[in-house]
Amino acid sequence: MLNFIFTKKNIVMFRAAIILYLCTQLAKVSGMEKENMTERNLTGYPSIDRPWLKYYSEEALNAPLPEGSMYDYMTACNAGRMDETALNYFGRKITHRQLQTEIDRCARALIASGVKAGDVVSLCVLAMPEMIYLLYAINKIGAIANFLVMSATQQELRGQLAVTGSKLVIALDMAMPQIKEAAGNSTRVISVSLAQSMPLPAAIVYRLKAKQSRAEAVAWREFLASGDQVSLPSCVTGKETPAVIEYTGGTTGKAKGVLVSNGAANAIAFQYRVSNNILDFEPGQRFLNIIPPFLAYGVFLGAHMALCASLEEVICPDPTPVHFPAQFVRYRPNHFSGGPIHIEALMKSKKVRQMDLSFLRVAAYGGDARSEEWEQAANQFLMAHHSPYGLQKGYGMTETATTLCFSTNRVPEMIPLPRNNIKVLDIDTGKELGYGQDGEICATGPTLMIGYYKNEDATKEIIFEENGVRWLRTGDLGHITPEGYFHLTGRIKRIFWGIGPDNTPYRIYPMEIERVLCTCPEVENCAVIGKPNGERGYLPIAYVVSTPSADQIRLEGQLRRLCEKELHGNAVPYAYHFLDKLPATPAGKVDYRTLEQMAAK
Repeated sequence: MLNFIFTKKNIVMFRAAIILYLCTQLAKVSGMEKENMTERNLTGYPSIDRPWLKYYSEEALNAPLPEGSMYDYMTACNAGRMDETALNYFGRKITHRQLQTEIDRCARALIASGVKAGDVVSLCVLAMPEMIYLLYAINKIGAIANFLVMSATQQELRGQLAVTGSKLVIALDMAMPQIKEAAGNSTRVISVSLAQSMPLPAAIVYRLKAKQSRAEAVAWREFLASGDQVSLPSCVTGKETPAVIEYTGGTTGKAKGVLVSNGAANAIAFQYRVSNNILDFEPGQRFLNIIPPFLAYGVFLGAHMALCASLEEVICPDPTPVHFPAQFVRYRPNHFSGGPIHIEALMKSKKVRQMDLSFLRVAAYGGDARSEEWEQAANQFLMAHHSPYGLQKGYGMTETATTLCFSTNRVPEMIPLPRNNIKVLDIDTGKELGYGQDGEICATGPTLMIGYYKNEDATKEIIFEENGVRWLRTGDLGHITPEGYFHLTGRIKRIFWGIGPDNTPYRIYPMEIERVLCTCPEVENCAVIGKPNGERGYLPIAYVVSTPSADQIRLEGQLRRLCEKELHGNAVPYAYHFLDKLPATPAGKVDYRTLEQMAAK
């Protein structure tokens, strides 16, 4: 038997040992309780569990969202950076101090033109410094910026100007003829040129090459001069106040005006700014903005987010992939985002293929989805040229002020932004689905639109309320994994029905067919639509862009055999048509309506 002497020292040691043991056991119990609690909290429904939150910092999850206007938030983010570069336009650098001066000049001119808080000012412009000045000037005085699509028809322009009641339109000189015709005599039109803020040599070259319109309009300098003697009143703008009208892409119907609040615009910029634990934004880095402002991305991310993150925004008015590689080579951006066509243009450029891309931190794309094979090829190209992170992608809608989900430098798959929430509903029953189950993606969060401008019926079709929370029906198919990853798998409006030999209806998923077709190395791009087949529903029709060297007759046979092997018999395309390129919308997405019209002939 071990004898233990109860000295004062031994008693102290014994007590310490007991306390240590009890603490250890308590820790084990606490850990078990925590583990069990986690298990209990995993309900099986992504919208409740929100597993993607684990990737974000405490600031991203809990910091208060900005109050006030877009102008207020942008200026607050750069209060200590007034002499740093805000904009870079053809090599001309504009500081934040100069930016503020130009915003105020435009604001005074707008007031002199009779614009008041709540009025709508229409802009038909491309990415350019004047667009930035006007966006924040309109916002500063409490008015609403309405971005007209440059390629819109006369009928569309007249309708948009009439619905918004816009009494003032500021448009590029190259767009002046159609704008003047659409605006009529009751609307004042201001003309501005892309050359307005160019350095002198570039401005001279542009004016020599450009075809200048002689349509009657107020010149930009005259417009600015009208406000020289006007004082700027203070305007308090709340986050719920309307800020911008952007138009939907119109790929599946008539384009609708999306009314976005100041709070929604700021929430997008804020979530990018505070997500630095998974993003690599640093003040002063170059952001190449190639997206025109009549696309929501061009305003809310290309302009507003970049400035709120204190990036140097390099403005390029020409968004075409033909000239994009030259812009990329010249400015060597740290960040850029475009469509798949821009990524492809880089991969094909001889100059870019010879570059070390270690300066490129974010190469992101959105819009149309691409196959895993395409993404793998793009990633391999970027990594082979020493881009540190490879390809990133995003998913969003005009109705959510762009981004709902994105992949980042440190999270390889798309996840919802920290303040957004996603639920997946069964397309037949409307019941919420669990992890890995495909259904309609529904979203909520601070970036949700106010609604379609003066179109309550259309708003009610896409917005529903549940327990006091507004949710958006995206019309897209997808699922959430237990890791919190978001996977987009199709579009409901593109799903079509067929009738089998036994008169049983079945769904056909075009994106699945496109995925199979794109596994063929000789297929550069493809799109599948449904052709009406009377009482038999729809037939899948494939439109294919092949590589230049492909023998299309041989390739068609190869694609038929591939689809017969990989797809259910009903999903095998009925016909294959080869095109030099797929028709595109102004947003750069595949124009399925045009393809449907082609198939109907």
